[in-house]
Amino acid sequence: LVKSYIQARDVARKVSSSNSESLDNAGDGYSKEGPNLVLILSFLYNFQVVHCTLIYDIIRDLIKSFREIDVELLLLILRTCGFQLRSDDPSALKDIVLLVQERALKATDDHSKRDEIGAPYAGSARISFMIDAITDLKNNKKRKRDEGLLEKTGKFRKFVGRMKSATPLGRASADSCMRIALQDIIDIEVKGRWWKVGASFIGNQFHADGDDMDTVNKQSASKAKGVKENKLLKLAAKQHMNTDIRRSIFCILMGSSDCDDAFEKLVRLNLKGKQDREIVRVLVHCCGQEKSYNPFYAFVAIRLCEFQSNTKFTLQLSFWDVFKQFDEIKARKAANLAKLLSHLVRENILSFRVVSKVLDLEVLPENGVIFLTMFVCNIFENCDPIFVGHLFGGSGSVDAEGIALRESLSVFLLQYLKGHPSNAKKSQFRACYKAAVKACEVDIFEPVKRR
Repeated sequence: LVKSYIQARDVARKVSSSNSESLDNAGDGYSKEGPNLVLILSFLYNFQVVHCTLIYDIIRDLIKSFREIDVELLLLILRTCGFQLRSDDPSALKDIVLLVQERALKATDDHSKRDEIGAPYAGSARISFMIDAITDLKNNKKRKRDEGLLEKTGKFRKFVGRMKSATPLGRASADSCMRIALQDIIDIEVKGRWWKVGASFIGNQFHADGDDMDTVNKQSASKAKGVKENKLLKLAAKQHMNTDIRRSIFCILMGSSDCDDAFEKLVRLNLKGKQDREIVRVLVHCCGQEKSYNPFYAFVAIRLCEFQSNTKFTLQLSFWDVFKQFDEIKARKAANLAKLLSHLVRENILSFRVVSKVLDLEVLPENGVIFLTMFVCNIFENCDPIFVGHLFGGSGSVDAEGIALRESLSVFLLQYLKGHPSNAKKSQFRACYKAAVKACEVDIFEPVKRR
């Protein structure tokens, strides 16, 4: 579809370069193929099939040319999906407004001239109308026609969302869209389709012709893929991934380009029943084995919890299992998992009460102290004092378990973090420390505070 649009756009530009007649007077000789294809792409974006990145790329391409056909297509995009673009990426819209104003000023000054290939610039009246339209969009000024279109589009989008939710991927399919840029589609012949599994390749870097180039690409891609898979499988065996499911999950986590890629591949495994718990167990294991904490695992865990709520309980059980193994694990693993838990607590994925199972200070091993110290310090370093106060104060104020948790936290803060190097005067750490101590204050611990 996008390739057809590019071809129609190029044909229309060639016609406009050889014909100085305006679009208003072009009559039946003016092809509607370009506008129709742009309209289809705009509605695909409205229905969350493609991402706003593609639409913004098309807009920038049209602004760069800025002939009459380009301005016509720009107006069509703004009328069809302008307010949705403003909602999804307002910062990009601001950049577009500046580009349009700059290009319009140049086109108005050079209206009597032609561009580099001899095509006339758009007329001043059409440019003025487009600037008014994009200014209204920037200021969120809606007309009756826009409100009617938004209402109708909203109904269709809900309908499409229900259809996507009914697929085997469920909510993941409903919330996902193709994050493809215009340049990715233009470079398909050179780089392949990276968004399709097995359809990307190294590219035309050897300047071979025809079938020879295809053979080189296939052999290179196959060889690279095979080497990577063998390395991952050896690493999986080294990490004691002793079942096919665990090996598959491990290879996905280690071989994915980003958290979105990992999440989509994990969902495609379509694990049934209790098998999906293996994803959390492997994820926690891999996070603990890293040389330093990698937030990639937290982002994958967040996506999984948003997709399937029972993943939260599995994560909680996994951390409780780790707490039982403090005598056996290394300090590095304890620190990595403390930062992972801190990340999940800050994002309201897991409750602060998860640490209640480890806050028995009388029998807490050394790795347990490391875990709690890294967990609390990470919260202090990444949150403001108000949030910390709510977090520690909300850990429990009415039931016995909550009160006991606050008492243990108060003792831990005074015993281990009061003399922490980061607890310097006028620092964020000190402000968060004070907020946490105040939130954990319990009458029974007044003697402890005076001591």
